[in-house]
Amino acid sequence: MPRPLLKRRSALGLLTALPMAPLLPACSDPEGKARQVIDTDWHRADLLDRLLPAWASRAPTPNGAFRTAFQRDWTPKPDDRVSLTSQARLIYSFAVGHELTKATGRSSPVPYLDLARQGADFLLSAQLDPVHGGFFHTVGLDGSLRVDGKDTYGHAFALLALAELYRIGQDPRHKAAALEAWRVIETSLIDPQGGVYRDVPRNLSPGKGGRTQNPLMHMFEAVQALHRATGEAASGVKRLGDFALYKLLQGLPEAEGGGARIPEWYDEAWRPLPTQQAGGYIDLGHQFEWAHLLTTASSVAPVYAPVAERVLTYALQTGYDDIDGGCGTRAYPDGGKPEKAKGWWQQAECLHALIVCARHTGRNDLWRRYEQTLGLVKDQLLDAPSGSWHAAYRLPCKTGGCEDTLPDPYHMVSLHRVALMG
Repeated sequence: MPRPLLKRRSALGLLTALPMAPLLPACSDPEGKARQVIDTDWHRADLLDRLLPAWASRAPTPNGAFRTAFQRDWTPKPDDRVSLTSQARLIYSFAVGHELTKATGRSSPVPYLDLARQGADFLLSAQLDPVHGGFFHTVGLDGSLRVDGKDTYGHAFALLALAELYRIGQDPRHKAAALEAWRVIETSLIDPQGGVYRDVPRNLSPGKGGRTQNPLMHMFEAVQALHRATGEAASGVKRLGDFALYKLLQGLPEAEGGGARIPEWYDEAWRPLPTQQAGGYIDLGHQFEWAHLLTTASSVAPVYAPVAERVLTYALQTGYDDIDGGCGTRAYPDGGKPEKAKGWWQQAECLHALIVCARHTGRNDLWRRYEQTLGLVKDQLLDAPSGSWHAAYRLPCKTGGCEDTLPDPYHMVSLHRVALMG
């Protein structure tokens, strides 16, 4: 059993360096100010006129598997593999496409919900392990098994996809599948310390090797979706959120800005890798993700919201470009110079966090940064010929920092949904 909150290594002590915002419900906006700031026309058009129609016309195959490997001109790459992550992300994206089409009062020739359901049929037939449970890492487009191990990152997205598909489509099969996926995750993918393994063998025996916060973060996202969809698993939200707060979070003193951060890589005992040379770093895009995920989870545990503010404080002070907008990629625990290169998904998560946290706190400086960063995205990230965003790891693309590939739409879909629906 977990120890009482105040007897743990206290995350509450991390809150004293900054004034705490009132603990309002996550994403509250009582005066409707967000609707005056958010460019809803652009978010709607980017998602429903460009991004999702392009993917819906090219990714699906007759058996429900999704292709995700394309060059910028939508030429398929010679890759017949279907990863658990890629399949689940498109199920999620198409389900949200259906939800937002209805919510915005649009009619669409694209049957997004049908596509999501067909993708889930493939997930639950070809990618589900009928012997040990859980989902295979990789199959072929024809459903043939390629890699039989189980990775936690992919399971997080499978849970997210099934939970959201159930919430949106209300098919009880998807509720049952989501709850079973969470059962397997709780019993086999969460390690004895309360974090998660990176991966495990097919038989779900304990995983080996170092740890990383990334699958934990996305599992925190997914179990929140399960809780919203079914009313269950609130204890799972708190279990993973508390592990992040009481085990991983590093508070910084006021002299260093008073923020807090969650490092990326750890040894098997969840000790963070201490230096850049040892492989330790802080992913700045993930700090923005933690900021909005902790804020939305504050309905389960109110302490998460002020902690989210401190994580956002660190991300803005360390990684945000207050001249041109947008955020960088990495900082280092031993004081190395942060990497200011701007990648595509980091900008999506930066915008996502700015919207969620500005709604929650009412801070005008966050709305200013939202408008600034959105200008950067419109100017440098949109790939008009493809209808997608550039796969940029260093902007602007003219410097050679963009790849000839199309990023899957998960990050953009999540951004647009929070902009359009809260």
